[in-house]
Amino acid sequence: MEERVKKILDTELPGAVVSLEQFPGSRLTGSVVWDGFEGRDDVDRQQELRKILRENLGDEALQVGILLTYTSRELAIMKAA
Repeated sequence: MEERVKKILDTELPGAVVSLEQFPGSRLTGSVVWDGFEGRDDVDRQQELRKILRENLGDEALQVGILLTYTSRELAIMKAA
């Protein structure tokens, strides 16, 4: 599942850096760093990810949990703090 989700997000969000992990018995989680999120609030970002995953995975999208979303600028600010 991890590789499928990564491939889907890499295709749908060109240039995104996708980091995923899944612990036994839990949903897939991780982060997506993509400059296409610039100027969009968290709700819009999550809705876009959910839409992409539903369209490509159908009911299997329910196996994906929280995916944190950042732009590269936001990530750089967080790392500098």
